Amino acid sequence: MIENRILWRKARGEKALGVSMNEPSEEVVELAGRMGLDFVSLDGQHAPVTPQQVGTICRIAEGFGMTTSMRIPDGAESTILSYLDRGVQLIVVPNLQTRAEAEALVKYTFFAPLGLRSSTSYPMVLRQDGAERISLFEAANRNTLLVPQLESVTSVENLDEILQVDGIDFFGGGPEDMAQSLGIPGGHADPRVAEQYTRAETKVKEAGKFMLGDYTESVQVLGVVKGAIEEALAGLGRTSALAW
Repeated sequence: MIENRILWRKARGEKALGVSMNEPSEEVVELAGRMGLDFVSLDGQHAPVTPQQVGTICRIAEGFGMTTSMRIPDGAESTILSYLDRGVQLIVVPNLQTRAEAEALVKYTFFAPLGLRSSTSYPMVLRQDGAERISLFEAANRNTLLVPQLESVTSVENLDEILQVDGIDFFGGGPEDMAQSLGIPGGHADPRVAEQYTRAETKVKEAGKFMLGDYTESVQVLGVVKGAIEEALAGLGRTSALAW
């Protein structure tokens, strides 16, 4: 079983460094691995990533000891299982709202006794180090991270109950959707959004849990390319036609 490099770094008081891609690139993953990065991050919610592509990226990442992280499309059992079975070790689940939803996510993500994740895929079997299947399940549970996104006022209002659910130790955010839930679409920079996340992060840390962003940093591939294009244009006395 490949050790989760984000947890490995955290245990040493360090921040994990990864590369984030909308469009999966085998070359970028190989480059990241050869340069010693800790993880590769994929987006399956707002980008067209197929399960087959995810499986390939996981295999390449594992060859370099890297962890594959992915924001999955939804929290359905079949969705979670599909990506975990392919080798993803950190799943980000959009828009957690309630304790009941949190309990269901844990049930689908982890093997017993923590959850009831369906057993088991061929790629999972290939990760087995010993003869005892229970050892595989224990190793998978230790190295799997479930990270729900808190993206609405409702999630913050229900956070005290959500934080009582075992198996969820890290959380993420989503300022754009938080702004929409506050009735200010497009207002991700509005102070009211920051107030909600200050409130949420305080609750999370008081419960002895964490925000994923405190322990990870990502190189955004699309952003890096955009910056390089802008620099090249400027060198020719030109400006970008892209407003973003």
